[in-house]
Amino acid sequence: MRHGRFIVMGSTLSLLASGAQAQSSVTLYGIIDAGVSYTNNVKGHALWQESTGKLGGNRWGLKGSEDLGDGLSAIFVLENGFTSTNGALAQGGREFGRNAYVGLSRRDVGTVTFGRQYDPLADLVAPYSASNFWVPATHIGDNDNLDVTYRINNAVKFRSDSFAGWQFDALYGFSNQAAGSGSQGFANNSAWGAALNYTQGPWSAGGGYVQLNHPDAASNTSGAVGGASSTSGDDYSSGFFYGIDGGVARQRIAAAGGKVEWGAAIVGLTLSHVLLDYNDGAARKLTNADVNLRYRIGPAWMIMADYTYTDGRATGLPGAKNQPLKSSWHQINLGLDYLLSKRTELYLTAGFQKALGDGSIKVGTQYLPIAAMTTAGGASATNAQVTVATGVRHRF
Repeated sequence: MRHGRFIVMGSTLSLLASGAQAQSSVTLYGIIDAGVSYTNNVKGHALWQESTGKLGGNRWGLKGSEDLGDGLSAIFVLENGFTSTNGALAQGGREFGRNAYVGLSRRDVGTVTFGRQYDPLADLVAPYSASNFWVPATHIGDNDNLDVTYRINNAVKFRSDSFAGWQFDALYGFSNQAAGSGSQGFANNSAWGAALNYTQGPWSAGGGYVQLNHPDAASNTSGAVGGASSTSGDDYSSGFFYGIDGGVARQRIAAAGGKVEWGAAIVGLTLSHVLLDYNDGAARKLTNADVNLRYRIGPAWMIMADYTYTDGRATGLPGAKNQPLKSSWHQINLGLDYLLSKRTELYLTAGFQKALGDGSIKVGTQYLPIAAMTTAGGASATNAQVTVATGVRHRF
């Protein structure tokens, strides 16, 4: 998952290209985040666990650039995701599951990149969401991918430089499948999207759209998005609600957000709407909203808070007598962050979620509303869940 999207500069090695005037640089960077958490109800029992990545996903990466002259540069990023509790690879077991791309950048124009990378909503809308700076605020099941559960493979992306405050981002993820192959051919497990952002002084806003076509198609496992299963290499959203896993024919995500910086405070707001069409004719609709606050108390202390709401609708579910089901999730998170240095910090977070409505999980012959916070360690056996975590994060 994408957790907190921080760009952290580490030690930089400056290299002179042999026999040429161009300069190259390679930067090593990363985040290690670990601690202890408590959840009051996971499948009916309290859970103590060593936790990982509460403020931001653990990673290490290499990024580089080469000056080609006349404002043109070659760039690359290789970014690995891992779990600090056991050292295992994240993002479906990929070696560079967070990012792996190369491209060209032209000053005052923009950048074209090729490879595995973030979609346009992650670039220009997700920064307004609370999940951008701490994982507990992720919208239920990360149904809108603003916490970047998955990246886009086989992607070509253009991101413009800023022009009078405006910035544009567009992406296409190839299925890497021939037009005559399978039932969907060229579109089988492809993706595309675009987003626009505007910044003026202390405030900024952005919006965009992303569409995934047959993202978990078993007939094309090398497409734009990893499938929704536990198979190594899969990283598609694994939200539990309404059986999102398996059989998705199309996912459409529209999102918008904004923020304003007011003295020591930053206030953000995001709205998103997600439509999921299934191969069996069923459908899911989810609408998300969150409002978030970061307030700096002096140079070392920061308070974080957010409220997240999701409205879910489902049709065509087995055993529901063809009646639409409606559920909602309300979630409040509070956090306290203390900087020991520019690179090392301590944190304490607490969250509460309540699920209401017809239900989101089938238990026996009934659909019941179930709470399931992203960082809780599993779904509750009831419609309420509380989780508390503390830890340390080091950035290099």
